Amino acid sequence: MTFLSKLCSSLLLGAALALMTATSFATTLDVGGVKIEDSIAIYNNTLLLNGAGIMPGGKTPLYVAHIYAKAKFTTLDALVGTSGPKRLTLTAIREVDTGPILKMLSRSVEATAAKGDMAKLIPGMMNIGNVFKANRVLKPGEVMSLDWVPITGLVIYIGGKMQGDPIRDPVLFRAAMGVWMGESPADAKLKDALLGHI
Repeated sequence: MTFLSKLCSSLLLGAALALMTATSFATTLDVGGVKIEDSIAIYNNTLLLNGAGIMPGGKTPLYVAHIYAKAKFTTLDALVGTSGPKRLTLTAIREVDTGPILKMLSRSVEATAAKGDMAKLIPGMMNIGNVFKANRVLKPGEVMSLDWVPITGLVIYIGGKMQGDPIRDPVLFRAAMGVWMGESPADAKLKDALLGHI
């Protein structure tokens, strides 16, 4: 191999490695030590990362939250109105008590659901309550996902395992998302991050 051939091969290899490195930076985000992909494929759909942020908790943050949908959105209403599946993921940075999340969900349901809908939401709320009672704590590194699947409903996964039964009512999905992206969110900065404002 001539010097010129070797030089061309080296340059091509360097360019390929640079492209691979740039691609890896473009597809993975590090938030609070949690690696987050900029897109995922679930339920036969490709979903895009809309936003990600950290839930504060005193000296040490509680968890990293990030959300995916088929199209970008900037409001809770736009998220709910987006077709296809959606996924909100919480990854515990330190031990997380799930009790406060359940309380905020209950308040979100009361704030967003019409009075006439409350009775039909009780079974779904009981199902969610049972899931949180069975999982009172998320351990560091443990992942909880709240998925909306149009045919199935709201599905909760913890550690990759489905918890409880799917909840078909979209009002409960909206209320669940309202915990982080509603009028009275768990944290205003996290809300802005999830909605892609920062």
